[in-house]
Amino acid sequence: MERFFSGSGINKNKAMVEHLQRYGVIDSKKVARVTETVDRALLVPDGNPPYVDSPTQIGYNAIISAPHMHATCLELLQEDLQPGMHALDVGSGTGYLTACFALMVGPRGCAVGVEHIPELVASSIKNIEKSAAAPLLKVGSLKLHVGHWLPPLTVPSLSAPAAMP
Repeated sequence: MERFFSGSGINKNKAMVEHLQRYGVIDSKKVARVTETVDRALLVPDGNPPYVDSPTQIGYNAIISAPHMHATCLELLQEDLQPGMHALDVGSGTGYLTACFALMVGPRGCAVGVEHIPELVASSIKNIEKSAAAPLLKVGSLKLHVGHWLPPLTVPSLSAPAAMP
């Protein structure tokens, strides 16, 4: 995995976004605005560096993806995440990406996060309530649910099919 910055010396969300812009990961003003608005520090567990460009442990044998991965996802989906649209985040973890989706689709849209670890859903709701996405959670445009998207499997691995045009 290529790291776009080490995060050392980066102690503010805005500085992280500026680094991602400098390296060309964030290209659009829309994605820059959303990632500046949702402060990762509110969603990464205490004691973990929120702005380091590396996956970070969040407990329960789960991680929050590196900032450049979230930014890349938002850049790739920005045309589809227009006001009034709906978005689904399977494996929502801390809720960071779901909160970003919600800000992009706005109060007339809906972003739903589904996570199979109940404790992560509870903490993500609690933490999002402290963030700029809190009003969307309150009005129901941002939802987080406990759920399993696949039945338990007894096979050793699962491969995802290729996307259809």
